[in-house]
Amino acid sequence: MSASFARVAVLGLGLIGGSMLRAIRQTGLDVVGYDIDEATAAAASASGFPVAPTDEAALHGADLVVLAMPLPQVPDALRSLAPHLARNAVLTDVGTLKAPVLAAVSEFTPKARFVGGHPLAGTEESGWGTTDPLLFRDAPWTLTLEDDTDLEQWLRLAGLVCDLGAKPVPTTAAEQDTAVARVIGLPHVLAEALALTGLDGGPLGLSLAAGSYMSGSRVARTRPDLVATWCDDNPPLVDALDEVIARLSAARDELAAQRSVYDLAMAGYSARMNWEHRHFAPVELAADREALLAHGRGGGWVTAVLRDEDGVRLLGMRPIE
Repeated sequence: MSASFARVAVLGLGLIGGSMLRAIRQTGLDVVGYDIDEATAAAASASGFPVAPTDEAALHGADLVVLAMPLPQVPDALRSLAPHLARNAVLTDVGTLKAPVLAAVSEFTPKARFVGGHPLAGTEESGWGTTDPLLFRDAPWTLTLEDDTDLEQWLRLAGLVCDLGAKPVPTTAAEQDTAVARVIGLPHVLAEALALTGLDGGPLGLSLAAGSYMSGSRVARTRPDLVATWCDDNPPLVDALDEVIARLSAARDELAAQRSVYDLAMAGYSARMNWEHRHFAPVELAADREALLAHGRGGGWVTAVLRDEDGVRLLGMRPIE
């Protein structure tokens, strides 16, 4: 294991936070949870996991603190924990959007050693009952590297993420939010629109709904308040929607003129198949901010953070043509 943490506090025990509590304990680290919702806290405790009665108690002795509550709760959580956060503690989060969290951290805990995080392992389910210690296996996990990020603390957190079986992806908050607008926000908006359009077709259409409709609208089963936090206040999502609207309008015009959507179908097929059949090669990485950001920007991730008497070695994977 890489340079480890003495004690981890996970604040928020829903799908992601609860799964982190389970997964971190399996690595052998000392970990404690906390949730503002008494029923959730009780369920986690009844499952045999240590749960603190307050966030202050959870932070006692913790050198890694994970914010795993919904985005609207983050500012209040930071206000509450700020007086109790140890000076040497690393603060991270698991939210979909990074810029709003970065702004809140800068306002309420400006001296914190913050590394923004986002495990891309969520499902349409939520709550302690859906948690799984294997949730993060092979999942991308963005870890932000801003100008003022402490690289040593970033490496410590990346090592833990690797230990959980996930794939740390170096990026900035701005680049991460731009990317997830297209691969998280946009699919959710399209799923909601598809679900509504299918419903508008009447009972016959819904009785005939099969794989295409079910797959395309699956994430419309996600809690609406969570969807809003993943989409609202992220300007790049507007650009992504503009591009989709343009493509849909072009397809509509082709059909109205009794022509074919074959070109769109072929382009979409090629894009999907090329993504599915990417190839990757191992690479050794420099423990350098710009090198790591270039690696993430190019579609790569970290596979291991190794330490010996000579220092830190980073291994990763990168896509090849």
